Amino acid sequence: MQEIPIVVLNYNGLHLLKLYLDSVLRTEYPNEVIVVDNGSKDGSLEYLKSKGVKVIPLDRNYGPSYARNVAIRTFKTKYMAFLDNDVEVPKDWLDPLVEVTKSDESIAAVQSVYTEWSWGEEPSEIPWFSTAAALTRRDVLERVGGFDEHYFFYWEDTELSWRLYRAGYRVMMVPKSRVIHEAHGTFKRLPSQFTSYLTMRNQLILLLSYYNKKQILSNFIPLYFVRLIQSFSPPNRKAKLKAILTLGKEMGYVMKKRSEVRKITVSNEDRFLNYLGKDPFGFMEIRSIIEGIKYRLLSKET
Repeated sequence: MQEIPIVVLNYNGLHLLKLYLDSVLRTEYPNEVIVVDNGSKDGSLEYLKSKGVKVIPLDRNYGPSYARNVAIRTFKTKYMAFLDNDVEVPKDWLDPLVEVTKSDESIAAVQSVYTEWSWGEEPSEIPWFSTAAALTRRDVLERVGGFDEHYFFYWEDTELSWRLYRAGYRVMMVPKSRVIHEAHGTFKRLPSQFTSYLTMRNQLILLLSYYNKKQILSNFIPLYFVRLIQSFSPPNRKAKLKAILTLGKEMGYVMKKRSEVRKITVSNEDRFLNYLGKDPFGFMEIRSIIEGIKYRLLSKET
């Protein structure tokens, strides 16, 4: 039975490692715990050395996407698990994930439950998986290009999931694997202006990369103007406005990405969007505006 690398990302998260790493080290399924450290300066490396944990140290903060790709390239195992450094796991958390992943070669990634889940204990297909606590087919991730480092942080696991669906794979939630996640333990330590910028920018380039021409006209363009209006509201107005107004500079990246996605696409059926319904990523806001206009017009008529 091949050991599964459990890759934990860390950036100045010494306090989180002290809280949660021991639970990861108690994982029962045969594994090797590896911490990819994004240039921490808070004593994390010394602590990890004292725990005897294997570390891949990076010289600065390259972002989660880059760090995960380093692990994907370093290890040649079939499977690879990912955990954020703010996740506490029971000792048997990995077993249900392995069982589900091995049951079907089309399953590329599975996720543990760490929020409310009301849909029973059987595995369920979901639009995207969160790398906060997940098991992946490492070889498949490498085959489709790994995590998109252009995103740096935020929406990168969503983008990868959309790409996996386009390539004919599936993503599952496994309710029998439950973990405790201190949401955004590292995210909260980054400058809020930076995270506001990435959140806005990455959502927009994601949609431009995957929407077809019709969806760009009917969904993206109205959404762009909704986001433009929203960017004038606090907090971090300048950061959000920058994300909106500099989108034109991203067109080279977007066109290259659309070409790469076309090359791996095996079906024109967009299963990813089918799961999200008619209101993905703010389309509900657009629809509510339209319905508000209709309501006012009807009120005037009556």
